[in-house]
Parts: sequence; structure tokens; C-alpha cells
Amino acid sequence: MDVQGYGGRDDRQHASIQSGLLAVADTAALRCGLDRDSWHRQGAGDGELAILPVGTPEPAVVDDYVRELAAALADHNHDLAAEARMRIRIAIHHGVAMPGANGWTGQGVVGVSRLVDSAPVRGALHAFPDADLAVIVSRQIHTDVVAQRHTSLKPGEFREVVVRQKEFTDVAWLRVPGHDVHGARLSADPPERPPAPGTAPVPAAGHTYRADAMTVVNGSVDATNAVFGIKYGS
Repeated sequence: MDVQGYGGRDDRQHASIQSGLLAVADTAALRCGLDRDSWHRQGAGDGELAILPVGTPEPAVVDDYVRELAAALADHNHDLAAEARMRIRIAIHHGVAMPGANGWTGQGVVGVSRLVDSAPVRGALHAFPDADLAVIVSRQIHTDVVAQRHTSLKPGEFREVVVRQKEFTDVAWLRVPGHDVHGARLSADPPERPPAPGTAPVPAAGHTYRADAMTVVNGSVDATNAVFGIKYGS
């Protein structure tokens, strides 16, 4: 997770933000039946990268978890002054993730990290000052989960954007719960669409989790050998 304006807060506020961030994430998971104790989590002070276990249903993450995260965040911010509110970006993706010597590696990890740090999702929180949460999902997640109507979310709630972050370029889909993102002015929304990604990268030898397929069925999804990465940010 990564909280907007974290660097501008003082030490006591940093401690409060970190505990608050974990609290809203834990509450959201508990409310929608996801077990955060089973997630591989890599903390970063004001952020977290989470690798979800095999068999986690994508709709439960994209729909239920995000909805409960927004509710928990609203509860957390209810009595806070505007400048003390916690505002979160969350990116959702699936792909290759491997445990490394100093954290998780793999193209899935790179992808979700680039999404959460991208200009469009950052711009969304600037475009809607009263919003506490901005969500960006990868091309794969939108195509396989949202567009196929495996959630209660309408595809029209998402806005197609192009993410260019370091060496990463791809289409992603942006949503700000409770707001219409289509008319918002974002800091990066290039008109051209990059080509679809080619074949999936071949992971290095060792203990590897790999997404063999991105096919979603209605109901509970058995995503064998799949990895779901979530990273929060601001």
C-alpha cells in the first residue's frame, strides 16, 4: 500500500498511517472472506505488495475486496480533517511472481508496480479531491474478469488509459468508486493504443509461480499455478 502525501507527513503521522493502512486492508479482507494471513506480503512503509495464493477467485479481489476496502477507508477517514485523510491507489494484475533474495521478482510484480505508480491513477486522485480510492486493473484483468461480467461492476465504470512507466507500456483500466472517470483530466492519457503483449515471459529456474492461463469461469475460479498481485499506492 502507498498513501498519498506520505512523504510530507511527520514521523508520528507516518506511524499512524502505517497502522491505519494495514487496519483497513485487514478489515476489507475479513469482510469479504479473504485470508490476508495466507498472502505473501511485502511491506514498504506506506505501501504493500501482496501475492495472493493459488485458487483465489479474481472476482472476489476485483469486486468484493475493492468494495470493502473503499468502505473501510471511508470509515477510517470519517472523523479526520481533510489534510489527515488516507487516500489509496490500488493496482490489480496477475502474472509471474518468484521469491527473490530481497523480495518478490517476476514480470507480474513489475507490471503491478508500474500500474500503481503510473500517471493515470495518480492523476485520478488529483482529479477527484474528495475520492479516497483509485483503482487500476491490468489489460488481462479487465478482459478476463470485468468485460466478461464475472463481477457486479459495469465495464462502463472503467476508463481505458495507456500506462507508460519506465520500460513498461500497456493499456490498463481505471476506476474511481463513486465517480465518473471518463470526463476527468488525467496527467497521462495518450491517444494511441500500444500493441497487445506477445508471449508470456519464461520464468527463471527455481521456485516459481506461473499463470498458465487467464481464462475465467463464472463462480469460484480454480486458478491453478496463478499469481494475483495487488499493490496499493498514492
